Parts: sequence; structure tokens; C-alpha cells
Amino acid sequence: RFPVLYVPEFEIAAKKTRLPLPLLMAVTRQESAFDRHARSVANARGLMQLLPSTARWVAERTRQKAPSEAMLYEPRINIGLGSTYLAGLLGRYQNQLPLAAAAYNAGEGRVKRWTAEAVGMPMDVWIETIPFNETRNYVKNVLAFRVVYGILTEMPQPALGDHEMHVLKKTLTASR
Repeated sequence: RFPVLYVPEFEIAAKKTRLPLPLLMAVTRQESAFDRHARSVANARGLMQLLPSTARWVAERTRQKAPSEAMLYEPRINIGLGSTYLAGLLGRYQNQLPLAAAAYNAGEGRVKRWTAEAVGMPMDVWIETIPFNETRNYVKNVLAFRVVYGILTEMPQPALGDHEMHVLKKTLTASR
């Protein structure tokens, strides 16, 4: 149920982005269940389920060559771009994983609307108020899977860090 695959690719991405390996694996488990050939009805592709437009946007901003749609099925490319995108979201949301995970799933504009009235709200309450069942369950799963992959990789991870207990006052606006 919780495969540990593509470890070298995840280790490279974790080092480059400074994100914990268990977090990257948790997002991948939720996005594709580690199926490198996964393709969603929304046209998201590969392990970390990147839309071609998002992959091009990340590549452009990191001065990389834009990947072809077929290249998004290559683990090294997909994990590299997906990890970079997730790192950017975490930076915009002050390292609050629930907000970044919600944005990864539903988009930054929606998270901006959902947090507008939530400043200071306990994070577990905010998660329960996410109006989309898919996104609410997505966030819960990523948090739980981060703990599981922390155990599997012997890199313990919290469900929520101390800095994630409340929606912060300065959640940044969507930049895309």
C-alpha cells in the first residue's frame, strides 16, 4: 500500500529543494500511488501529477528546458518539477503544509479564498472547512502519508509541525 520507489530520484529532489523525502513520497502516493504512467481526467501526468502548463511554468521559472508532455512520465523529470513546484508553494504559504497541499490540489486562488476569513483558526478546523471533499481528503491523506513515509524511510515526520497549528496571519496571495 505504501511503496518506496524511485528513491534516487526522490533523494536528488529532496536535496535540491530541501524538502523532506517523506513529504515528497507522501504527495506522490496521494497523487498517483507511484504509477509513473498515471494520467488524470484533468490531464495531469506522471508520479506527481503535473499539468503540462504547470510543468512548463516551473521549468521557465527555474531556467530549465520546458518538458514535452511525454517527458512528464519520466520519474526524474516529474519528481524534479513536482518537488520544485511544491517547494514554491510551501515558501508562499510559510511552510504550512496543509495550505500548500490544498494549493497543489485545488489551486492557489481557491486557497486564498478559503484562508481569507481563517486567520488564526486552528489548522485542523480549517482543514475540516475546506469546501471540496476531494481537497479536504487530499490534505488529510498527505499529512497522514507524511507520517507513514517518515516511518518507512526512518526519517520521522510530524502530522503537523508547531508552525502549522494555526492559519498564519500572512498567508501570501496567489502569484500565478
